Amino acid sequence: MDNKFNITIIGAGIVGLSIAEELSKSYKNILVVDKENTFGHHVSSRNSEVIHSGFYYPLNSLKSKLCIEGNKLLYKFAKSYNINHKNCGKLIVANNSPETKKLRDIMNNAHECGLNDLSILTKKESKTIEPFVNCIESLWIPSTGIIDSHSVMSKLEYLSKQRDVSFVYKTKVVAIDKFEDSYEISFDKINTKIRSDIVINSAGLWSDKISSMAGINKYKIEYYKGDYYKARNIKNLKCLIYPIPKVASLGIHSVLSLNGDVSFGPNIYKVDDIQYSIDDSFRKQYINEIKQLLDIDEIDISEDFSGIRPKIKFGGNFNDFIIQNEAKEGFKNFINLVGIDSPGLTSSLAIAKYVKSIIV
Repeated sequence: MDNKFNITIIGAGIVGLSIAEELSKSYKNILVVDKENTFGHHVSSRNSEVIHSGFYYPLNSLKSKLCIEGNKLLYKFAKSYNINHKNCGKLIVANNSPETKKLRDIMNNAHECGLNDLSILTKKESKTIEPFVNCIESLWIPSTGIIDSHSVMSKLEYLSKQRDVSFVYKTKVVAIDKFEDSYEISFDKINTKIRSDIVINSAGLWSDKISSMAGINKYKIEYYKGDYYKARNIKNLKCLIYPIPKVASLGIHSVLSLNGDVSFGPNIYKVDDIQYSIDDSFRKQYINEIKQLLDIDEIDISEDFSGIRPKIKFGGNFNDFIIQNEAKEGFKNFINLVGIDSPGLTSSLAIAKYVKSIIV
């Protein structure tokens, strides 16, 4: 491996891959490094694979702007490369008067953010879209969808390699030292240290630790786990169905696979370690939550998978993406991406363009 690179991207999740593909259009000599044996092992492969619409988030937040832009970019990308996806839409359900007010609040926020294709539906209108939905009213969002995220990542890696981006897997960053306007990066399995003019920290669950290696200690990631259960007796729902969102998460919702399978999740609970076993004590909670979404008497579910979200230390309020060129801290072109949780998948291609715009 060469010991001098123009750009080094740490982390080959969907965000790191998107950044590599975007920057490879304008820059040469790019390295992507990841400690796993291939791309997308953690957050990027353990999620609902939803193409979100961006209306939940505060006006002018990065999550709002990048999700709305990313939604369009991701559909365009999928169509350009024949990646399996489905623009199925989403219903957010309300089952009491306070929740119907929340639906209108969500729709008003969406209008402020520039989204105007949402509509409030009656119970009867909702059931014309999905006969099994349980609601007194719903909010219909037609721009939401699902996508084969593994195929997106595979295509991004392929396009990057076609433009001579170097990928090194099974290699862990162990130290980062600053030298004037470049950085020296040390690895666990490679004797040669490398120099890089630009470092992009897209390390997901480990992004705060990578930042600290460089001497930037202001970020703290907490791990929030979510479990998914597959429904044995429910198939081929017509659209995604969500509850009224909470501050920390969007709530347990239907998860549609492109093959017609239906799962539900994720819940949210704090954990200290990264491991993906499912806590089966939540099973009854899931069944109760599913019955709030669907008008089905018998719910038969089995363990599916779990994922972990990297959240900025949570104080009970909205946390935006952190995407920061740390030049003001004295670390020119060390670009941190920290706390990239949902809607990171949807936003990934827009995040890449944003990162490109803040390189100096």
